[in-house]
Amino acid sequence: MESSTTVKIRAAENADREQVQELWAACGLSQASESEWGSLLGRETSAMLLAADGDEIVGSAIASFDGWRAYIYHVAVAEEHRRRGIAFDLLATAEEYLLGAGARHVYVMVNQENTEGLALVGSQGYLPEGEIVLVKPLAAR
Repeated sequence: MESSTTVKIRAAENADREQVQELWAACGLSQASESEWGSLLGRETSAMLLAADGDEIVGSAIASFDGWRAYIYHVAVAEEHRRRGIAFDLLATAEEYLLGAGARHVYVMVNQENTEGLALVGSQGYLPEGEIVLVKPLAAR
């Protein structure tokens, strides 16, 4: 595996929004509205971590802890930067953040059809718990 030595993991900033949204779209992940983006950046209980190669955003992960459950999601790496250990670095940094926030267990969200993502988290010790996650969009009132 090629080293990710030129890639640095850092916290997201508001100016990163366009590049992050482009990364998520390229990886088939949902987009964040302007208010959602603000919530991701403005919370003490979550961190949006980015892998940056110079000025280029090449990866992301979101870590969130509500005091009871911790989650990692939107782990994404640009296709041309994969297989360099960037996703491993993002996961490890997210886990460190969550541990520092007081979490003792962490859940990861991976689409069941994302075999590469499932292999990634499985290689890092994540195991199925048997729960099925259901989702319902909430309409603005």
